[in-house]
Amino acid sequence: MDAPADMAELTGALLARGDAYLALPAYGADGARGDRTALARLLLANARLKLVFAGLSFTPPAFLDLLAGEERPAIRQRIVRNPATSGETLLRLARHMEGAPMRAAVAAHVHTPETVLAGLAADADSTVRAALLRNPATPAPALHAVLDGATGVERAGLARHPRADGDLLHALLAGGEAVVRAEVVAHPHCPLTRVADACVDSDAAIRRRAAANPALPPTLRQALLRDPDPAVRAEALRRLAERHDVMLADDGDVRVRRAQARHAALPQDLAEALSRDGDVWVRTWLARNPGLPGAVIRGLCQDAHPGVRHAAGRNLHCPADALARLARDADDWVRAAVACRPDLPSDALRRLEGEGTVDVASAVARNPMAREEVLRRLAVHSEADVRRAVALNPEAPASALRLLLDDAYGLNRAFAVRHPNLPFADAWRCADDGEPQVRFAVGKRAVFSCAAASRAARTPEPFQQP
Repeated sequence: MDAPADMAELTGALLARGDAYLALPAYGADGARGDRTALARLLLANARLKLVFAGLSFTPPAFLDLLAGEERPAIRQRIVRNPATSGETLLRLARHMEGAPMRAAVAAHVHTPETVLAGLAADADSTVRAALLRNPATPAPALHAVLDGATGVERAGLARHPRADGDLLHALLAGGEAVVRAEVVAHPHCPLTRVADACVDSDAAIRRRAAANPALPPTLRQALLRDPDPAVRAEALRRLAERHDVMLADDGDVRVRRAQARHAALPQDLAEALSRDGDVWVRTWLARNPGLPGAVIRGLCQDAHPGVRHAAGRNLHCPADALARLARDADDWVRAAVACRPDLPSDALRRLEGEGTVDVASAVARNPMAREEVLRRLAVHSEADVRRAVALNPEAPASALRLLLDDAYGLNRAFAVRHPNLPFADAWRCADDGEPQVRFAVGKRAVFSCAAASRAARTPEPFQQP
């Protein structure tokens, strides 16, 4: 089948096949509204599939809304836990919440409307209240309602919630619990005076949580960088803004040096000192640092530990000559780190294209600069992971993708079908595939192709001067 001319033609072809997985992506798609009734009859014909579709994260929200009208509690329970479910559907289901598990699922969903979340804040069930505290979309008024009668665990959860406001945090501090206070002073909405008090608290745990506050003023953070407790210094460093230089040289605690190694504003002398550190994780974090000078990266590319060399090879600022050197490394994992890089010098990539080790072959298969004949060879590799890497290569040619349509693993076939470089006519060959996820991928690809063609047809041609 060639690419369908419009959604009506596509819907007709999908209905003629009579396969629910193939037709599912078309439900609710632009231009298919006229055929929604016929699609619904097909998709709702099988009781078992209705239960399956209710729980699949790729089920169209419009079809989940249709399923919400089903009377089976098991279907509704799956719908409220489905991340694709819309707020409108959740609002409908909130009127028929059977039992605490259903209410907790609605309370935990990020698409649940704020009015529903506010109503659930008065729920006496601890699982519903816990779900509200886990939901980052729970509004501040609902959090205030949960505070009444909250347990110690719930009070700590309120103090961590991203939408807790200053008034709520002030009320939590009045309780006096050390655990709750530690969470409050780490919150960006905590009153500055309370954070400042925490920075000089006698309890190092309180000072460490204050150091974790992303809104901590620079003057207070600089003071914590000199704290006698290394855990406080390390936390202050981790949150230090990139524009501020790291000034703590020769710190004796490894936690602080690891935090130093990750900071983007490392001065070169400190970076060079850390590159000789005896702790392998200091050097590994340093090798990953995107702000590292090229000279330091080159030195780390010759580190005795392969994990450090691997990290240096993944650094986006690793110089080309260092990448070429790592491509000849004795360790497979190190060579694999650079084999997938599109900026690897071509002669180094050509050498790696001939390797038989699985890690290197998988990395080459993902490299958008790999040659077509190499990708065709890797598309029939004995290892499924290598073949899958070809399907995930954004520049994989159609000739390699066609080979994957006969792959033994359904996931590999599904990835190949989804690839935009595979002509639609080739993808449609898998419309009768034995694996449901492949047939769904074919339907999704068909809907995408049809929508793209429709957008192109609506785009006016640019006006040309005579």
